Amino acid sequence: MSSLRPRLGHWLLRCPLCKSGFTAAAGAFVCQNRHSFDLAREGYANLLRSGRRRPASGGDGPTQLRYRAEFLGAGHLNAVGATVAQHIERSVHGAAHLLDAGSGTGHHLARLTATMTGPVIGLGLDISKHAVRYAARHWPTLAFAVADLWGEWPVHDAAADLVVSIFAPKNFPEMARVLRHGGRLALAYPGPEHMIELRDRFGLLRQDERSAGRYADMARRLVGPTCVTRLRRRTVLDPATACALILMGPNARRFDSTVLDLGPDPLAVTLEINVLFARKAQRKS
Repeated sequence: MSSLRPRLGHWLLRCPLCKSGFTAAAGAFVCQNRHSFDLAREGYANLLRSGRRRPASGGDGPTQLRYRAEFLGAGHLNAVGATVAQHIERSVHGAAHLLDAGSGTGHHLARLTATMTGPVIGLGLDISKHAVRYAARHWPTLAFAVADLWGEWPVHDAAADLVVSIFAPKNFPEMARVLRHGGRLALAYPGPEHMIELRDRFGLLRQDERSAGRYADMARRLVGPTCVTRLRRRTVLDPATACALILMGPNARRFDSTVLDLGPDPLAVTLEINVLFARKAQRKS
């Protein structure tokens, strides 16, 4: 059982009610206006506003998280974190403050922390209490909090050197607000051929072809100049791993393992992920 003390990344947080900073007192975060939020024994905070204590539609449940942990733990998407780390390190001096918006199991935040050569202070936000609890248990040096990513984030202005959104909700105004001047945004989203073999076979959800253009336009307007790195490879997955790939994402709400007949043989599957980077302009002197 972890100690009921805040982790370093928790100091990037602010009160979702009055926007003032927190102090720690008796296993809780308390702001100057006496709004209080408990720190769970697993080491995370629930900062959903009153009336939003239950996960919103889209929050990941335990079964979905189990499949995601299985697939990500096998290293199939580690190239995403490696690409982001390589891109960001050129602009970070001293400890890097990382915010993972839609952190899920915490895998990508943990990979980034392990991959970057300098010290990292990491904070993950997710709407799913199940996901945040899992992440806080598995990554004790990183901070996590339950928050609604479509609303205003409980994070200080200009607090992050890097904001990451990997297959997660993309709230561009909040991303821009919490990034420091000179900070970078990294968005990962599926390319047009991602899981194409499984999509065609099972009628899985497809990425809207207009999404990439919208992401680039919003990032340019609200953050700064953009560039895109395309990660594509074709790999062979055993049926259990292919099932985990399908059920770790939004398709989990349409299927379950009992109706997915993947057969006994390995499957060749295309993994195509685009990583969009944007940099917020430096403050003018």
